[in-house]
Amino acid sequence: NILLVMKKQIHFIFILLLFITNVNGQTKVDSLLTENRKNPIGLDAMQPRFTWQLINTGRNITQTAYEINVNDGKNKVWQSGKVISDSSVHVVYKGTALQSGIRYTWQVRIWDNTGKPSAWSAPAFFYTALLNSSEWKAKWIAPGYSEDTIMRPSPMFRKEFTTNKKIKSAV
Repeated sequence: NILLVMKKQIHFIFILLLFITNVNGQTKVDSLLTENRKNPIGLDAMQPRFTWQLINTGRNITQTAYEINVNDGKNKVWQSGKVISDSSVHVVYKGTALQSGIRYTWQVRIWDNTGKPSAWSAPAFFYTALLNSSEWKAKWIAPGYSEDTIMRPSPMFRKEFTTNKKIKSAV
């Protein structure tokens, strides 16, 4: 009778260890970078490069494929589809032309060398700069004093404004 109880306990422990190994062995994608920066603002690259890291506690787990999705908020601007590649550094954007002053979000998932896909990564984002010289309307900021007055402190440059609308986002 004691032998039967011990046998059941050993089976239970074995199943528990198998479950823990499967849960911990799940590959995750993390540390998303765009042009080597986390969530950059004012990106002027027309074809930004994406980088990510694999997180897995298992041994000998490598990436064999990836898929990237890029959205402009409401529309998908690039869906790479499954790309057979072990590259996770400086993967070049190959979607439709990026527009100026837009917040883009992107996510990636990978397939490992056992054929398992990871979950989609948490979204990362980037804001594009003004990408065409015709969009620049600014003028140079100049100090409000003459150059012959040397001992003055540096001026502060700022522009105050008011708005009647609720601010949703500001960059």
